[in-house]
Amino acid sequence: MAKLAVDIHGGDFGPFVVIPSCLDFFRSNPQHFGYLFGNAQSYRAYVSESPANVEWIDTDELSDIERATPSKLLRKSGTSSIEIAYKALSNKDVDAIVSAEHTGVLLALSTKYGQLHSQLNRPVLASWLPTTSSETVMLDLGASFSATSDQLVAYAAVGIGLMRSRYSTPKVSLLNLGTEAFKGPLELRTAYQVLSQWEGIEFQGFIEANDLYCGRTHIVATDGFTGNTAIKSAEGALKLTLSSVSDQFTASIWHKLLGLVLKYRLKSVVSQLHPDNANGALVAGSDLIVIKSHGNARRRALTAALNRAVDAIESQSAERIWEELDKVR
Repeated sequence: MAKLAVDIHGGDFGPFVVIPSCLDFFRSNPQHFGYLFGNAQSYRAYVSESPANVEWIDTDELSDIERATPSKLLRKSGTSSIEIAYKALSNKDVDAIVSAEHTGVLLALSTKYGQLHSQLNRPVLASWLPTTSSETVMLDLGASFSATSDQLVAYAAVGIGLMRSRYSTPKVSLLNLGTEAFKGPLELRTAYQVLSQWEGIEFQGFIEANDLYCGRTHIVATDGFTGNTAIKSAEGALKLTLSSVSDQFTASIWHKLLGLVLKYRLKSVVSQLHPDNANGALVAGSDLIVIKSHGNARRRALTAALNRAVDAIESQSAERIWEELDKVR
C-alpha cells in the first residue's frame, strides 16, 4: 500500500488532465491511496465521481509559487498546493509526492523539507530511459549545469542505489563524447579512475549518447546540462519518427491496410520505446521520495509517473541511495 500526494496544479494542463488521470489510476489500484492537493474550485466537479481511496486536500491557488524564486521558497512558508504536499510528506502523512511543478521549485522544497545527504550539495534528478532491453537510469538531468569529479561519483552512487534492488552488480557508465579513457575533460577522467576501482559494480567506462538507449548499461552519470539536452533531444527525435510513421500509414487506403496488418506487431515495440512510458524523474538524494513529471504530461505519462512513485516506495529507494552515498569517500 502506497500513500501518494499529487499536486493537481502542476504542469502545462493543470487539474483538467491531472485529476482524471489520478482518478483512473486509483480506481485501477484500490490498494493505494491518493491525496490530491489543490484549490477546491478546481476539483469540486470531480469529487462526486472519485473512488473511496482518494482524498481531497483544499489549498490556496499556486500563485505564491508562480511569483517565488527558489531562494524565497527556502526562506518563506507558502500555502501553495505543492508546498502543502511537501509538509504532509515531511510529517510522514504520505509516502511520496508526484508533481509536474518546475524543477527549481521541487529542488528548493526537497532541500527545505527533507534532509539532504552530505555528499550532495543539492538533490539530483534521475530519470529512466526507454531502452530495447534492460532498464537504464540517467542522472543528473537538470538539477545542476556542471559537475565536478566528486559530484559525478556521487551521482553514480545515487544511480547504484536505485538499481541495486534489481541488479546485484549494476553496470555503471559515464556519458562522454568518446569511449576512450583519455577523452573528455579532467572531471570526467578523474571520475573514471575512481569508479574503475569501485567494488560491487561493473564499471563500463565511457558511453556515447548514441548508445544510451541500447540497454547495455544500467546507470549513466553526467552533469545536468548534458543529461537534460541528451534526453530531450532523443525524445524529440523519437516523437518525430513515430509521427512520420503514423502519417505514412494514413496516406492512402493501401497504406491504411498495411498499417492494420502491422499494427499489432509494432504496438509492443512502440509502447516500449514511447517517452510517455518513461515519464517520472526521481528528485533523489534526500530522505523524501518526490517524482517530477513532465510539464506537458498527459494521461499515459502521468500514469507512468504514479507507477514510478509506487516503485520508489516499495523498493525503499531513498534508503538504498543513502547506503550507497555513505560509501563515497
